[in-house]
Amino acid sequence: MRLTFVLMGLLLLTLLPARAGHTPPKVTLRIHVQTAGEGQSTLEAVQIRIPPAGDTILIRAIPEVSEGQLVGVEQDASGLHLQFNHTGTVDLNAATAQNQSRIMVVLIDGNVVYAPIIDTQISDGQLTVPHQIPNEVVQLLQQVAAENVRKSNKT
Repeated sequence: MRLTFVLMGLLLLTLLPARAGHTPPKVTLRIHVQTAGEGQSTLEAVQIRIPPAGDTILIRAIPEVSEGQLVGVEQDASGLHLQFNHTGTVDLNAATAQNQSRIMVVLIDGNVVYAPIIDTQISDGQLTVPHQIPNEVVQLLQQVAAENVRKSNKT
């Protein structure tokens, strides 16, 4: 009898996704901040190349903000405009306040799309990437943002 329950449990685990109720995002958006890396393990800081020159810097392994906090995406002639929810706004505010003169790295699907030196605190939860992103990627980001808004309206 006990063996039956164990086998049924294992069968159930193989049929369920690793994180019940969670599907991976269609597109990833991660915002990281440069770190000195002193005394940090490879789990805390990772190397990344910054285009166009290919300079290598260390960034915090855990992003400051991600696509899970995205609630608005628009693209116009001035670039890609990202709007974050309250949590993302607080996190972006703290990251830009505490890391002046360091590099903020914006990654979409693991590719560096923007890497400015932080010279201004971003307190309104809005970040503009000052160049065009492919429309297919913008549409995926918009879908993620809309899904985040839909989920937040359910609670």
